[in-house]
Amino acid sequence: MGGTDPKRAFRVDRVSDRLHFVHTEHVNWVVYSGPDGVTLIDSGYAGQRDLLAASLDAIGCRPDDVSAVLVTHGHADHLGGAVWLAERFGTPVHAHATEVPNVQRTLVQQAGPVDVLRNAWRPGVVPWVTAILPLLEGRPHPAVATVAPLPERGGRVDVPGMPRAIHVGGHTTGHTAFSFEEEGVLVVGDAFVTRHRTSPLAGPHLLPSMFHHDLARARDSLVRLRNTPARVVLPGHGEAWIGPADAAVDVASETGAPW
Repeated sequence: MGGTDPKRAFRVDRVSDRLHFVHTEHVNWVVYSGPDGVTLIDSGYAGQRDLLAASLDAIGCRPDDVSAVLVTHGHADHLGGAVWLAERFGTPVHAHATEVPNVQRTLVQQAGPVDVLRNAWRPGVVPWVTAILPLLEGRPHPAVATVAPLPERGGRVDVPGMPRAIHVGGHTTGHTAFSFEEEGVLVVGDAFVTRHRTSPLAGPHLLPSMFHHDLARARDSLVRLRNTPARVVLPGHGEAWIGPADAAVDVASETGAPW
């Protein structure tokens, strides 16, 4: 189910007929590829654009094949490739209406230097910062000026794959998950993760508190991810969850954040 390229340090897992989960050491993204076109959900750091292009190539696509980018939330580790695609190819980029300011970076709800310094004593924080700094390429707040609200048609997002958007605020104000119901796959971004370098936990849980705009709301919002038909859950960090989405939500809700 996919393969690993050690030179490029990514893995592509085909998790359904038309959805591919791209896993990297730092962050994940998802590619829908079907007869109706190609949709990218999240896009990694700016310094991972070569990985993004290589992952598309592994699926049989080119960057200019991408019909649209859906952004779960406006953080640097999910925006980098979207900036490149928008600037280089004019690719449409979409986010929840309340998340648009975060993607444009007129609003910044992201852990900053003060947050990192306060938590530098915690295991994993300094190695995480050391690893991701080069990937920022000197732009801790990449912006997509052309981002537009999610285009809706019949209760779905009107892009290839036609996912259902689920607003799961808290990590950021407009954080959004995407349910590809015909594929049985739920893409949750950072609503919860299964692994992160700054966390000692494995399995569904919330990221550490410094990464959330509103931790209490992030935890309370998880209930909105219940009652989907998904049997595969794809987080922004860590491995895929294989099993009912409700079970993953239950574990994440009960576990919460490690600190």
